Amino acid sequence: MLSLSYATAAAAMLAAASYLFFRVRLFVTTTTMLVGSLLLIYGPAYLSFMLSSGEPGALINRLYGISGNPHPIFAIIKAKISDFDAVVTAMNFSVALMFVGIIVGIELVDRLTPRRIFALRAALTNWNSQALHDDVGGRRLLLIVILALAAFMLFVSVTEHHIGTIRSFFSLPREDDNATRNLFRLQYASSPNYSYRLVLGAVAPMFIIWGLLSGWLSRSWPLLLAAALLWIATLIGKIDILSKAPPALFLIQLLVAGLLIFTNRITWLGALVGSCVVALALYAVTRLIMSFPEGTAVLQIVYSRVFEAENQSLLENFATFPFVHPHMGGANIRPLAMLMGVPFIPGYSIVAHTWYGTFAVTSPSLFIADAWADFSYPGVFAFSVLAGAVCRSIDATFLVHGKTVVSVAVLGAASIGVFTLLITALNTAFTSGGLVLAPVLAGLLVTAIRYFDNPNRSSCSLRAAQNE
Repeated sequence: MLSLSYATAAAAMLAAASYLFFRVRLFVTTTTMLVGSLLLIYGPAYLSFMLSSGEPGALINRLYGISGNPHPIFAIIKAKISDFDAVVTAMNFSVALMFVGIIVGIELVDRLTPRRIFALRAALTNWNSQALHDDVGGRRLLLIVILALAAFMLFVSVTEHHIGTIRSFFSLPREDDNATRNLFRLQYASSPNYSYRLVLGAVAPMFIIWGLLSGWLSRSWPLLLAAALLWIATLIGKIDILSKAPPALFLIQLLVAGLLIFTNRITWLGALVGSCVVALALYAVTRLIMSFPEGTAVLQIVYSRVFEAENQSLLENFATFPFVHPHMGGANIRPLAMLMGVPFIPGYSIVAHTWYGTFAVTSPSLFIADAWADFSYPGVFAFSVLAGAVCRSIDATFLVHGKTVVSVAVLGAASIGVFTLLITALNTAFTSGGLVLAPVLAGLLVTAIRYFDNPNRSSCSLRAAQNE
């Protein structure tokens, strides 16, 4: 059964790659970002991690004929669980089911909205020949929204002394190990204000891109200055998290938007250059945030954090449920836990307590880990279908109009929403990650702009329809 599960997982990855190349095609969309990023981290890298028992840099080591040691977590899990093969089998089948479910979700949207999908494909094909345009306008309302967001974020940053926190963190001696920095980060990192964190992660980046592009096209200095102010407020908040990922991902969001101004086609050269830029951004931010003893291979640490730590976390989750703790049946989702009348205990806390003896550690993991913890295979499939359908719906809603300011801004926001899916629960990615929240806000603002710019438009349209 173990060999069959590996073969099934590999076949599902191959099918997803073929679907990406020949059905979805290599354009920059929310759908391609979802399938492509999953194949990148949970494709061959996942198989390598599992087959090598977590050997650090196994894929790289094999190129040089080097063999390393298995990761200690494998021995720890085997010591606690008698049937380790059952854990791996469940993981492999779930990863395969995830790819199948995402494809099903995409195809459902395609079948339910064929005209929009036809328009989407035409818009993507003609993207490079179009000039960037703003088909919405509404600079005054957009300016008000951006200034309100900037004022709110700067107010929180000032009252919570974010600049002082950042200055104190970077003044810590670099020659020390990371223990001091980790302790400082645990006590002072990030804001306790949920609304602020929601705006910082899910909302502000989209409006920065929107404001900069709209201001540039219309030559509106007030809008450009407001967007720049929001950029400063957002950068302060990202750095205040005192972690390497948020500033790097914010930079990547802006790079994705910059790329889309010129092209939306994914070529081998473009993928290579983009990978190098992303690797450089992660390397630079890692060097800035963390301290390393002399002789430390920073690139190997970045590779391990991106490609191996996520798979290790996934293994820890699947080894916990149901082999140590029974499936939670929805208690891992706060609203469902409230409806069920049971205390809400996040699944990652149970995982941390199982393998590290503490509830304080948070191990980010792929969204199917939470689905598995709650509902086993049906949850993995249902959550995957929903993820695929949501990403395809974003494309079908916003990209049909071609290279517009709003489509570029929404894609920039969605890029981080997709990344959040790789490391956290589905509902968290939808809200805090902005995968659903940002497009919904964009749709509401577009509707408001069109109404206030021409309040009689809806009645005129209705009258014309009646005359026909």
